[in-house]
Amino acid sequence: MKKILLIGYYGYGNYGDDLLLNSFFRILDELKFDGTIILPLENEIEFKSNHYFNIQVVPRFNFYELKKSIKSSDLIIYGGGNLFQSETSYRSLFYYSYIANIAAKENKKILLLSQGFGSFKKNRGLKKLKKILNYPNLYGILRDRTSYEFAKKYNNNINLGVDLGPYVFFDMDYKKTNKISICLKEDHDLDLLTDFLSTFSNYTLSTLAINANQDVIKNYDLVEKIRTKTKIKADLPIQDPQKITEEISQSKIVISDRLHSSLAGIFFEARTITFNNVKNRRVIKNIKDDYSFFYKNTFEIPFCYYDCVYSKYDFKNLSSIYKEKIEKTVFDTKKLIQNVL
Repeated sequence: MKKILLIGYYGYGNYGDDLLLNSFFRILDELKFDGTIILPLENEIEFKSNHYFNIQVVPRFNFYELKKSIKSSDLIIYGGGNLFQSETSYRSLFYYSYIANIAAKENKKILLLSQGFGSFKKNRGLKKLKKILNYPNLYGILRDRTSYEFAKKYNNNINLGVDLGPYVFFDMDYKKTNKISICLKEDHDLDLLTDFLSTFSNYTLSTLAINANQDVIKNYDLVEKIRTKTKIKADLPIQDPQKITEEISQSKIVISDRLHSSLAGIFFEARTITFNNVKNRRVIKNIKDDYSFFYKNTFEIPFCYYDCVYSKYDFKNLSSIYKEKIEKTVFDTKKLIQNVL
């Protein structure tokens, strides 16, 4: 029976990472993979019971168990995200590099799927990444062109795709309403933001805690401002992943500091504007390069929104292009997994 070690930042209440996990589960089910998925986790996750495969959970930070899992696995999959980076902490880079280095010593095949790289605070992080990429049994389908072009310098087994998180949305029915979904992560001038949102008097507002551990308080503060200063209906911040997806799917407007709420907005044809950071720009412009609705601060949000309105940017077309690229990336991913297993 085949075993796959599936690596990612799963189980921390992060909407995007959990979307990626469920998308890879869907892909493996569609491949009728009937082996075992070994999943390193720190926190418990509730799984469906009707997968073709078995799920074996191992402690995420028990390096003895991790090493055993690597040795017993037929394939190591890094399942989405910017796992190789030192922007949040060097500890993260050490963790994922440790797994790759042990896998290389054991001559295991490694897949980097729906991955991007960086940012790196120090050159030693880039050196670690270059060493990993030079491993001949490593293959990848990356989610942004910058990471792809960098990786291609060191490894010819690398291809370009898109972020696969929204793959779980295919076949989902939805209907648009006068709703705005917003996710705050960065520091914002809430008075200024409330003044802008108050112009949408016939809309309701949904605030989304995309990272349940980090986003709740900022979005709660926005709800309090909205309730105090406007007549707009605003519920308390939503943390349930299924409900987050439902809210975005129904929204005509999405304002997001975080990547996967923007990707969901694009998938569901909403007018989507996005916080301007390196990761967000790389991943979204890889879908369609003419997307330019990025804001650096609260002051730029209204300008960004009216720019997409007055330019009559075709978000329905953007959604169609993204869906086509997801389907192509899924096809390539399935083919790659079948070829290396």
